[in-house]
Amino acid sequence: MQTPLTLSGDAERLGQPTGIRRWLTTTNHKDIGTLYLCFSFTMFIVGGLMALIIRAELFQPGLQFVHPEFFNQLTTMHGLIMVFGAFMPAFVGFANWQIR
Repeated sequence: MQTPLTLSGDAERLGQPTGIRRWLTTTNHKDIGTLYLCFSFTMFIVGGLMALIIRAELFQPGLQFVHPEFFNQLTTMHGLIMVFGAFMPAFVGFANWQIR
């Protein structure tokens, strides 16, 4: 019976990259799915911060936190980031995790 490979010792012996290089050069579908999910979570935080600024602007009529042009740009970017930066990569990341 063969002993399974462990990443800590056997990866270096087999010439496989370790550390950050492992994540940047991976072809493993679970690692790629994890990268998608990490990116999606980061974009979810960025979009959430934009939503907080939007909500602060709409808190009380006449209260101005940002310029109206920036508010319009922020609203548009919030929608784009949440759809194309948070939700779609999350679906792809979960799909990569479902592959056997």
